[in-house]
Amino acid sequence: MNIIEKLLVVQQHDCRIRELEKESRDVPKRKEEEQKRLKEHKEALDKAEAVLKGKLADIKKLELEADSRREKIAKLRTQQLEIKTNKEFKTIDGEIKVIQDGISGLEDQQLVIMEEVEKARGEVQNKQKALKEEDEAVKKDVALLDQRFGQIDAELAGIREVRAVAAKEVEPAAWLVQYERIFKRKDKGIVQIEDGVCGGCHMTLPPYVIHSAKRMDTMVMCDFCGRLLY
Repeated sequence: MNIIEKLLVVQQHDCRIRELEKESRDVPKRKEEEQKRLKEHKEALDKAEAVLKGKLADIKKLELEADSRREKIAKLRTQQLEIKTNKEFKTIDGEIKVIQDGISGLEDQQLVIMEEVEKARGEVQNKQKALKEEDEAVKKDVALLDQRFGQIDAELAGIREVRAVAAKEVEPAAWLVQYERIFKRKDKGIVQIEDGVCGGCHMTLPPYVIHSAKRMDTMVMCDFCGRLLY
């Protein structure tokens, strides 16, 4: 192989190394996204449970209020036993009637809230099911990401060894040094001229540059992007 072909082999390895390194860096972020998804499901369940808890508290509050009014009725009935006039008896009877109507109103509210409680319970159950399914999915996805992370490390180690051997074949070494300097800044360090255009920046090249590159025995760079040309 000539110098250009050897550099292209090195570049092929470098491109793959770059891809793998990026994928490796992305693994923690992807795992974080998985945990974020799970957290959102947990928050949704917490919210549904809070709604249910609030509804149950409302019912309890109404029950306590109804019990308090029943106690008041009991006291009024005790007072009626001690009353001597019919007028006073009827007055207390009226008070009892008002309180009983109030209790009926509280019971109606309880019935409405009890229906809401059933809906809230159903929502909690749905969220619990969704969370369980999501938890299983996240565990599976995270395990696959961990497995892939290990595979990337192994593949990187192998490619770097092969790349090191290929790099030693590039002579003179100045070509490799120049290529590596460019590759650090660009997607590729060496590109092909296609129809008189740089394969990197797609700018039209002067004829003398194209002529020099065709010889493939001298280092030719694009005046626009600085990539090596062949």
